[in-house]
Amino acid sequence: NFTLPVMTMALYGMGYIARMTRASMAEVMTSQYIRTARLKGLSFGAIVMKHALRNALIAPFTVIMLQFPWLLTGVVIVEKLFNYKGFGWILVEAADNNDIDLLLSCSIVSVAVVIVTQLISDVGYAYLNPRIRVR
Repeated sequence: NFTLPVMTMALYGMGYIARMTRASMAEVMTSQYIRTARLKGLSFGAIVMKHALRNALIAPFTVIMLQFPWLLTGVVIVEKLFNYKGFGWILVEAADNNDIDLLLSCSIVSVAVVIVTQLISDVGYAYLNPRIRVR
């Protein structure tokens, strides 16, 4: 009973993330430092894993981190559609019953999730992008 709601939430953004990853990887593979690594004699796998992938993941990482707030809004529709009791269902029930305190609590939880997601995003940028490193 978990398969359809999870697939509905997961499949929405997968195509966009895959397209961004492919475009970013194609752009990085034409860079000068990739040519230099090839000329040094590194294997294709080593070039992709050590040099290209790390720089190519910056754009898809942004898209993935921006998907989390959408997941919070999409969960309301999916849980109501599949009659699954969770965070979205609580939001709909609180709105139907005019329960302002519960709506405020859910809003605080949503804001906390978005803030933590943005914090993870900033730390991830520092890890992925060598120009942003803290010394």
